[in-house]
Amino acid sequence: MPDNVIPFPAPVTIGAGLNREEPTRGKAVSRMARRKRQYGRGCLLAKGKGWAIRWRELEIAPDGTRKRVLHYETLGPMPRREAADILAQKLAAAGRGTPTRSRVTFRTLADEWQASVLPMYKHSTQKHRRFMLKKHLLPRFGDKAVSEITRQEIQVYVAHLTHEGYAPKSIDHIHDVLSAVLRTAVKWGHLQENPARGVDLPKLRTVRPKWALTREQAAALLAALPPLGKAMAGLAILSGLRRGELFALRWQDIDEEARVLTVREAVYDGTFGTPKTEAGLRQIPLSEAALGFIRVWKQRAGRTEPDMLVFSTRTGKVISPNNVLRREIFPACERLGLPHATWLTFRRTYSSWSHDKGVPGKVVAQLMGHANVDTTLNVYTQVLDGALRAAVDKVGGELFTIVHRPEDSGASIH
Repeated sequence: MPDNVIPFPAPVTIGAGLNREEPTRGKAVSRMARRKRQYGRGCLLAKGKGWAIRWRELEIAPDGTRKRVLHYETLGPMPRREAADILAQKLAAAGRGTPTRSRVTFRTLADEWQASVLPMYKHSTQKHRRFMLKKHLLPRFGDKAVSEITRQEIQVYVAHLTHEGYAPKSIDHIHDVLSAVLRTAVKWGHLQENPARGVDLPKLRTVRPKWALTREQAAALLAALPPLGKAMAGLAILSGLRRGELFALRWQDIDEEARVLTVREAVYDGTFGTPKTEAGLRQIPLSEAALGFIRVWKQRAGRTEPDMLVFSTRTGKVISPNNVLRREIFPACERLGLPHATWLTFRRTYSSWSHDKGVPGKVVAQLMGHANVDTTLNVYTQVLDGALRAAVDKVGGELFTIVHRPEDSGASIH
């Protein structure tokens, strides 16, 4: 080595046992070597004298997207084990893979429901439910998140409607539409359960008394009606047709030779469709009296081609059922001193007369297009005054026979 070169000490090799991250203060584990807390396990935090928890949940955002959202909740003073159990419950609910809550508003959900679910219903039901949403439900719940609509809030709304004087039947209809929308929210993952279920509703009661025409009242009414009203009311009373079925009737549906009427269609607000139920597709035998009303009207009808409506305007369009009531049937009822008879009155009259004549309930239900006999008996059948008197006389006569049994008959009552 030259004399002018200054020697330096050999480089020191750092041993494997030495580490720049070696913990100080006597700690045995490196801070970098600590196990990182697993994502989604939640966090239990000491807060003052109590506890707080933090966890993530899957939610549906207002725009319909799904994302995990961090939640924080203060629990207050309690044992650590109890706080840990609450956190575990939150994590268990969040770990199911389904959203725990939805920030989608009721208005957004209702719009989607009207676009994709409501078209599955018949036209008359669609119109009714759209009206209920627009007039009642959207003003009340429209801007509220679906997850924030509680059973208690719905109960308060029902009480409000009752206080405002709405009839129990109207409240039932409003609640039915609300429940239908929220039921769909459950199916689509916005809710865990339907908060509209279990709500207490006012007891249904009959606002307008149900009544049926007696034979004398029916004869007087038909005699007082002009040709169109007479033909329609007469056929309705003697066939039990629903209003929509009567106004959708075509000449090809009437077989005069076989004396049979076939129900294929129903019309509501000018929209044609199938009858109300599957049982509504049926054939009804016609009496000579019913055929008589049809034949008389056929002579006056302008067009009787097979596919033309039996009852129509001069241009072949559907007649408004309410117009026939207002212009022809109601005025005749008023002249006779009768309550206003409606298409439902005529259908109820058919059912009541059939019951009075002893026609089996199952047969009447089939003729009226009911799948359930109870509907025919409980909703459409009224016991006529004469039937009440006959029942009383019959029971009274039997009791009279028992009480006044001849003494020499040797019979004894124990």
